[in-house]
Amino acid sequence: MVSQHRTASSEDQFLMAEVAQLYYVKDFTQEQIAQRIGVSRSNVSRMLKAARVQGMIEIKIHSPLRTVPDLQEELVSRLGLHECRVLATLERDSRVFEATDTVTQVAALGARYLRENISEGDIVGLGWGRSVHRVVHTRFLREERNVTVVQAMGSIGGSIPEFDGVATTARLASVLGASAHYLHAPMLVTEAAVRNGLLRDPHIRKTLEVARSADTVVSSVGTLGREHGQYMTGYLNDSDLDYIRGQGAVGDICGTYYARDGSLVPLEMNERSIAISSEGLLNVPNRIGVSSGPEKPEASIGAARSGLLNVLITDEDTARKMLDILDGE
Repeated sequence: MVSQHRTASSEDQFLMAEVAQLYYVKDFTQEQIAQRIGVSRSNVSRMLKAARVQGMIEIKIHSPLRTVPDLQEELVSRLGLHECRVLATLERDSRVFEATDTVTQVAALGARYLRENISEGDIVGLGWGRSVHRVVHTRFLREERNVTVVQAMGSIGGSIPEFDGVATTARLASVLGASAHYLHAPMLVTEAAVRNGLLRDPHIRKTLEVARSADTVVSSVGTLGREHGQYMTGYLNDSDLDYIRGQGAVGDICGTYYARDGSLVPLEMNERSIAISSEGLLNVPNRIGVSSGPEKPEASIGAARSGLLNVLITDEDTARKMLDILDGE
C-alpha cells in the first residue's frame, strides 16, 4: 500500500509539472490545459497553486528598479542622510529594459520614493532640471487626496522643457490631482533691485511662503559644467562658471551653491536669484535630491553634507564613485 501511494504521489507531481509548463512557459490558458489533460478548470487552478506551495514553481521578476542595500546604508552612515536609494546596475546579460537609460531609471526610483512618502494634505515643493523633469513624467505617481504642489524656484528658458519650472509643476499637479502654486518669475534677474521689486508682488511672495511650508521638496543636484541649466539657457557663461568654481562651489540645490565640505558658498548672484532660500529649504522635513551621472559624485557629496538634501536617489556607479572620493579624503 505504501508503494502504491508513493507511485500515485509521483504521478501527481508529474501532472502538476506538466500543467505548470503549459501555463507558465507555453502560455496556455487554464481552460486550454483543462481540455488537454481532461480535468476541470478548477482542478487546473488547484494544481498550479499546489505546485507553487511545494516549490515546484519559482517566479523571478527582473525589475529595473532593484536597489543595493549595503551601498545605501553606507552612504546614509557616512553622509548623515535620512534615507538613500541606490539603483542597482542591470546584469550584463540582461536583455530586459536594456533600452532604458540609467537617468530615467533613477528618476523612476525617485518617483516611487515620492509616491510612498506623500500623505494626504502634504505640500510638495519642486525644483527643475533633467532629473526632476523625468521624475514627474514617470508612471509611478498617482493621484493623492488634498495635496498641494508648489514651484520652489523661478524658471529659465521655456524653450528647454527640463528647465521650465511652471510646466514641470503643472505636470506634477496634474498627475497627483493637486492644486498648484506657480512662481511666475525668472530664476535669475539682472540686478538685486529687480529681485526686490518682484518679491513685493503678492503672488510671488505667496508662492515662496507656500514653498517654505512644504513637507517635501524634490530637486535635481546641479553641477558646475556646461550641462548646468543656467548655462544652457544663457544666464551664465564660461567665465561665470569659472568664477563660481573658483569660490569653492561644486554644485547647487534650488540655486543655493555649496562646497564639497557642505559649507554654503556666498555669491553675488544669490542676491539676484528668485527661489526658496537655503534657510527655507533646510526647514523642509523631506529634502529629496535626484542625482545620476559621471559628473554627479562630488556635487552629491557636497549636497548631502550641506543638508540641502537629506534623501539621495542615485545609481550604483555614482554611489561607488562617491565612496571612492570619501575614502580618498
